[in-house]
Amino acid sequence: MRGGTASSHKERALSEVIGFVLIIGILMAAFSLYLVYGVPVQGRENEINHMSAINDQFVSYKIGIDSLWTNQQTGLAMSTTFPLGTAGQTAQGSTSIIPIMQPVGSSGTLAINQRTTTPEIFTISSNSYISNTTSTLSGSPVPIPTTQIYPTAPSSLLINISTTNAFWNITTTGGTPGSVQIAGSGWNATVNITPNISDCLTSVSGNNVTYLTNCYGSDITVTVMKKGVTSLNRAVVYSNIYPNTHYLINLLDPAYGLQSVITYPATMTFSTTGNPALITPTVTAQYAYQAQSNYIYSVPLGSLEYSTNNNYWIPQTYYYQMGGVFLSQSDGITYKLPPEITFSNNGNGNITVNFVALAYAPADSGIIGGTSPAQVMTLLNPDAGTLPYAPISLNTWSASINITTPDPIAATMWENYLNAAANQTGGIPTTYYTVGNTTTGSYISFIGSWINDNNPHITLTGKTANLSVNVQSLGST
Repeated sequence: MRGGTASSHKERALSEVIGFVLIIGILMAAFSLYLVYGVPVQGRENEINHMSAINDQFVSYKIGIDSLWTNQQTGLAMSTTFPLGTAGQTAQGSTSIIPIMQPVGSSGTLAINQRTTTPEIFTISSNSYISNTTSTLSGSPVPIPTTQIYPTAPSSLLINISTTNAFWNITTTGGTPGSVQIAGSGWNATVNITPNISDCLTSVSGNNVTYLTNCYGSDITVTVMKKGVTSLNRAVVYSNIYPNTHYLINLLDPAYGLQSVITYPATMTFSTTGNPALITPTVTAQYAYQAQSNYIYSVPLGSLEYSTNNNYWIPQTYYYQMGGVFLSQSDGITYKLPPEITFSNNGNGNITVNFVALAYAPADSGIIGGTSPAQVMTLLNPDAGTLPYAPISLNTWSASINITTPDPIAATMWENYLNAAANQTGGIPTTYYTVGNTTTGSYISFIGSWINDNNPHITLTGKTANLSVNVQSLGST
């Protein structure tokens, strides 16, 4: 039998070439599909995981800053590390030896006080009682028994009490210890000359009793009842008191727990019982604060900001400002953790406004870009403190918070937050305040006229926490 013709040999050789080309084509198609779909999916996953890590780092950073100002750890530097990009951090697997088979790593930028071209400013203005640091206004001592009306809360309410006799002399004459009783709405207190002769005994042998020299066997104690329940029972304020000596007891001392149950205007009835040897006691109201209209505190906020240059996932920016963690992207800005501004409705037309003005030193600035980790060092400056609003309930007639920002998207975010924090979280009726934004920023105003009685209905408290910060790279970019 003869072999095939030359033509048939050529066809068989050509078919092998075609087959090989087809195999190459299939491989190239698969390779192209992986490049078009597989690599972007992997890159997208890497960048999503990276942004999740950035979110966690900002949450950790906030917790650390909160710990610094809460515990007043001034001068103690806190270190936080932020991974700037995904390059060299997330690529792995058998394809990592072929550069084009893995996603392109993204980079990031960490900046201090670079968020806007002009500073963003926190301002609060109010008509409030402001603590008087130079003098204490004191009313005249009022003899007890008496009934007194206090339109506003005193800084202190002093009971002046003394007795002419020691306890063992009183018992010899058949007397009984004396006390001052104070009655208010839902509470009462007793300042009592309480026998405690055991403190004066040195020995007891049959009917023979020996006393310590200069020991008079009496204490001054305080008993407090709230809504019929004894919350403090004969707490010793002074022990072994001396006859004909005056002792002052401040009923508004936080140790007695009366500040939380007294609402103003308050009517209090003072009376005496018991020992006729009790020298006529008095009550004196002291005020270490005064009304001040348009008291203003203002501070540039600054920010710590991380911006990513994502290749496969939407560009995102995280930043820390005013104690909050914010996320900014193309469709707007939202807060991941709320800033340190809170409101609450206390009932009876009374509300609380509380804030912590956390701000970076305006002189601090810096910016680092690349893919290597960056370290942020933050410390609390010694000037952190409390603003001088009187430390009493209902210390403010009106208050307004303003956030000045050149970023209109941020202004809208602040407006939404202030409204939600007041109404939804704080439960404050919208008739109590106005909220909005202008060309310069956002504001919320509590005008204080929802109850037209000319009394303050806002308890305003504020703290300041000024931060110093610097950033440095931990490797080459």
